[in-house]
Amino acid sequence: FWLSVMSLQVAQQTTIAFAPVLVHNKQLTACVAAADSSTRLNAEENKAPRHDVRSDGAAMEMDPEEMKIQAAFAEHQQNAPKLGWATDIRTLVEYNHGFAVMSTNSKSDEGYPGGSVIGFAPDEEGRPLFVFSGMSTHTQDILADPRCSVTIASKEFKGAADGRVNLMGKCNKLPKEDLEAAKAAYLKKHPGAFWVNFGDFNWFRMEIEKIRFVGGFARAGSVTPEEYKEAKPDPISEFGMHIANHMNDDHME
Repeated sequence: FWLSVMSLQVAQQTTIAFAPVLVHNKQLTACVAAADSSTRLNAEENKAPRHDVRSDGAAMEMDPEEMKIQAAFAEHQQNAPKLGWATDIRTLVEYNHGFAVMSTNSKSDEGYPGGSVIGFAPDEEGRPLFVFSGMSTHTQDILADPRCSVTIASKEFKGAADGRVNLMGKCNKLPKEDLEAAKAAYLKKHPGAFWVNFGDFNWFRMEIEKIRFVGGFARAGSVTPEEYKEAKPDPISEFGMHIANHMNDDHME
C-alpha cells in the first residue's frame, strides 16, 4: 500500500509529516519486524509492558534500497514532535464519529453489566454529553446507579492496531442552565438529531474519573482527568485524514 501525505504545521508547535513510501506485503512484514525489535529494546530499557511479536527472518526479504527508505522514514518519525497521550485522547474523543459503547450496571439484571451503542458529543472540557429516551434501559440504569463507562474508538478504527479509549465516571442529568450549550454541541456533532427536542428525552453529562487508553500495539496506559481536561484536541487531526486520502487517491505517481 502507499503512504503519502504532506508536512503540516500549526502554531509552529505540531508537525506531522509522511514521506511517500511504497510497501509490498512481504516488505511490510519486514518493517513490522524492525519496528518491533526497536520497541522491545525501548520497553526493556523503560521496564514497560510490551507485546512480543515473532517474525524471525522477515527482515531478509527487504531489498537494500527499500531498507534505506524505511530507515530514513523511521528516523524522521522518531525525531518528530509528539502530541502526548492527553492530547491524543482529547483528539480521539473530539473527532470521533459521535458513537460509542456505554456500559452500565443493569437495573433489571442485578450484578450484570449492560451495554448500549449510544450517541454522544464532547463539551468544551471533553466530557461526553448524551440525550437519552426515558424508556431506554441505559437511562434507567444510570438513574439507579450513575457509575458507567464509555468506550470510544477512533473514527478510522478497523482493528487492534487502532486507537480507543475507555472513560469511566458518573453520568448525571444536566442542570437547566447548561441545556442550551449542550444542545448546540450535540447538534454540531449530530445535525440530524431531531429528537433532542422531544419531551421524554433527558440530557446527561459524564464526569470523568478514570481514563484507560490504547493507542495501538504496545501503546497503552492512562492519564488523569486533570491532564485530559487541560489538553486540547490537535487541530490538524480534524482534516488530516482527508488530506492523506486525497494524496493517496489522486497522487499515486
